[in-house]
Amino acid sequence: MKTKARKPVVAALLSSVVPGLGQVYNSQPVKGILFYLATFLLIILLSFTGLQFSFYGLMAIILLGLFLWLLIVVESFIAAGKVKSSTLKPYNKWYVYLIIVLLSLGIDLALTDFFVKDVLGIKSYRLFSDSMQPTLRKGDCIMTRLKYYKSRKPERGDLVIIKDPEDPSQELIKRVVGLEGEKFEIKNKRVFINNRPLQEGYKIHTDSSVYVRKLFPYDDSIRDNFGPMIVPWRHCFVLGDNRDNSMDSRHWGSVSLEDVTAKALYIYLSADLIKIGGNLR
Repeated sequence: MKTKARKPVVAALLSSVVPGLGQVYNSQPVKGILFYLATFLLIILLSFTGLQFSFYGLMAIILLGLFLWLLIVVESFIAAGKVKSSTLKPYNKWYVYLIIVLLSLGIDLALTDFFVKDVLGIKSYRLFSDSMQPTLRKGDCIMTRLKYYKSRKPERGDLVIIKDPEDPSQELIKRVVGLEGEKFEIKNKRVFINNRPLQEGYKIHTDSSVYVRKLFPYDDSIRDNFGPMIVPWRHCFVLGDNRDNSMDSRHWGSVSLEDVTAKALYIYLSADLIKIGGNLR
């Protein structure tokens, strides 16, 4: 059978494309498969740590994954240098390597969504409106925790992802302000919970005028004067932080807890670099 020396650079390049492919090139298919599977196992193991629920924790997971990949590349390079002459196997063909690369890409595309949402339990969103200013701005990219409310209820102040009541196929981000069973009211832009004013350091008002029912239509007046009402059981009342420029529970009512899909955790990309990495409150 034909023998041929292995080239370290080729082995390293192949493993940099697909973890373990360089080992296959070195006629070490079992090691290559184990290294490939190890990249998935690492993500699964790290998911139990909960690191992904903080910005720097997620960065740590990404860096650990890259470090493992680098070790695999280096190992393939070193192993190829030690192989002076190797008997070529039927799979030591360029088209076999190409097939493996294509299969790997297909597997990665098919499993990425599963690993991100079901294993790590997170999902990213990009904002397309300014309804949550100043906390969030249009263009900010945030990370959320899925299933956070599977075993708990939203708390006042939580930034949550909800199904759009007017189009359930879409999702919105709002802040929980009123909880089930509470008396909720807005008087001249100020929120009252059970007849007590709520301190809200996160909100802004961009319009100094106050809409009152005697002078403005109902749809306009509810912006600044709403209720009173009792938040129904298994519901919450949500508002945008940009109170004068937000479609929220003032317009389409309380949100069922079943429609609260995730909790916002942190900003991972923003034009305002200072905001990146901070936990959302």
